[in-house]
Amino acid sequence: MRPQLGKDKIMQAAIQLFSKTGFHGTSISQIAKAADVSKGLMYIYFESKEDLLLAIIEQANEGMFEVAGALTAPNNCSLEEYQKLLQQFLGQFAGLLGANSDYLSFQLSLLYQPDLKPLVSGPLQKRAAHLLAVTEGIFRNADVAKPQLTARRFMSELDGIALHHLSVFEDYPLTEMLEQMFQHYKDLPNA
Repeated sequence: MRPQLGKDKIMQAAIQLFSKTGFHGTSISQIAKAADVSKGLMYIYFESKEDLLLAIIEQANEGMFEVAGALTAPNNCSLEEYQKLLQQFLGQFAGLLGANSDYLSFQLSLLYQPDLKPLVSGPLQKRAAHLLAVTEGIFRNADVAKPQLTARRFMSELDGIALHHLSVFEDYPLTEMLEQMFQHYKDLPNA
């Protein structure tokens, strides 16, 4: 087995089990069995279950950073460029929520587990800060008044939408809410 393939199998098995039974309800033995690898191989890649959890979060961060990297607005972008970028951003956000609902719900739950919060808050805050900076750049380069405050409000609204979609309402109208958000922000808000 290629080394990366074994590591990926372990991480995928852990994501599925953590999402279903929680971090504390999942043992290293269960992860190894689900990944069809030995416990020894798991310990070659990950020193502990906590180390595995951090690797999963870091992998998610890398994917998000890659998506965010494509969303850089040119300086003094036109209204058309801004709207296209905003629509692309919201579309990718919807795709991320749709494709990773269980995993993202699990990540959200980590912040409410007092013993895990110190472990995971750093990497999750790193992701949030990066997304905030990208969003602020979009608003700044489109000459939106008060781009920092507009970006914070925008990200707060996205967080609320994600929270409602992932853990509050079963039939949450995600597409419609993101379209409404686009309509609200498409005409260069003045904070």
